[in-house]
Amino acid sequence: MGTMEKLFIAFGTVNHITADFAPSEREQVRQALECAEQYMEEMNDRLSVFKEDSEISQINRHAGVCDTHVSEETFSLLRLCKQYGDQTHGVFDITTKPLTDAGETVSDGRVNYRDILLNEKYRSVRLRHRGQGIHLGGIAKGYAVDKIAAMFKMSGVRSAVINLGGTVRHIGPSRRTGIRNPFSPEELALTIDSTEEAIVTSGLYERGNHIFDPATGQSAETDLVSATVVGDNGAAADAAATACIVLGTQKSIGLLSSLGLEGILIRKDGGVFATKAMQSRIIRQ
Repeated sequence: MGTMEKLFIAFGTVNHITADFAPSEREQVRQALECAEQYMEEMNDRLSVFKEDSEISQINRHAGVCDTHVSEETFSLLRLCKQYGDQTHGVFDITTKPLTDAGETVSDGRVNYRDILLNEKYRSVRLRHRGQGIHLGGIAKGYAVDKIAAMFKMSGVRSAVINLGGTVRHIGPSRRTGIRNPFSPEELALTIDSTEEAIVTSGLYERGNHIFDPATGQSAETDLVSATVVGDNGAAADAAATACIVLGTQKSIGLLSSLGLEGILIRKDGGVFATKAMQSRIIRQ
């Protein structure tokens, strides 16, 4: 068996994908890796708020004015974001862009995922009010890791690790996955056994407190510093990891249970909580 890898930048982060192959599979694996990079570049072009001509930038620019026609995939992803907004009771909200732009509290009603108006007939999107804006940083990589995994399986890739800036999904045999120590990010807090599932970590240790509570318009302030969520659905895990930081330990337990996800939560006091199914998968050092 050989191993092939692809390293590239998209969504402002380094993405690293490795795939194992038998000699007869070399070319199909090479093509699968090329397709994965192309897919991420296309997603970045459609969804990045840092690209003026992206579909998301157009939606934001037309906020409160007119509809924006979007691709089928962007429309489906926005529909999914509204669904997770409902399931988290508004804790996961992609309309927090005014907060990130201002770097401070915005309390004028511009943050409300229910103001994302989807026109199914014309596959168009409108934000209800001027000044509103969406960004997909809390779900895009989780969504993409699922898509790439599906592409790989259709291409016959039997063993791979897809790492999109720390959002990870495995194909094939069980592997060990490390979870960063939020108090010393160069080190691991613990290691878990993982199979064919997505593993998403959201935390306050890389870019400071960049996660906002949509209800208050302020940076999230709970007992959590890191939330790792594990599940079959990468998009759901990504959205839930963000929501957990806003909710804190106790409320996160209920959220993960309601979504059928597992998790490991690291508190600011250094304490660690693992859901029941995750407890047996932690590898003791």
